Amino acid sequence: MNIYLELTEKFNKDRVRVILAGGQAVVLHRLAIMKKTNREKDYAVIGELARGMLDPDDQILCSRSARDLLQLAQQHPDRVRHLADKRPALTAIGQGREALEAALDAERRQLIRTNEERLARYMEASTQWGAAWPELSRQMEKLDLPEAHRLMVRRAETLLPFVVPGGWP
Repeated sequence: MNIYLELTEKFNKDRVRVILAGGQAVVLHRLAIMKKTNREKDYAVIGELARGMLDPDDQILCSRSARDLLQLAQQHPDRVRHLADKRPALTAIGQGREALEAALDAERRQLIRTNEERLARYMEASTQWGAAWPELSRQMEKLDLPEAHRLMVRRAETLLPFVVPGGWP
């Protein structure tokens, strides 16, 4: 399971209706390997959705807001301590808002680095495809859509791996 599916499943389980659209859907279905994003906006949306979750554990694991996490820690101190093994940034809650914000920033930067490394593995895995694309594109120009699609799929099956080590499961 990947993060998009995991979050969508958790949000929907708690009756917060969520669908993936736009860039997230494109990346999920591997129609592109990266998307441009406004991370602050993405985090604001995730924060709003996390607040709507019914399970406090899910709220604690998904929230990106120091304010929300401090409030959750007051309401559910035992759960926060228990979940700190899964999410180390939670250990900063007892040190105050500034420390928690710094831990959340470090967590976000680590997630970005991990994603960049994953994307680099996908780019490396697609090197042969990139080299073959100009000729394949010329061949497909002469074909109707169904034939072009079949040709592209046949070439992709020989040039692209079905699994990229360190990629999505």
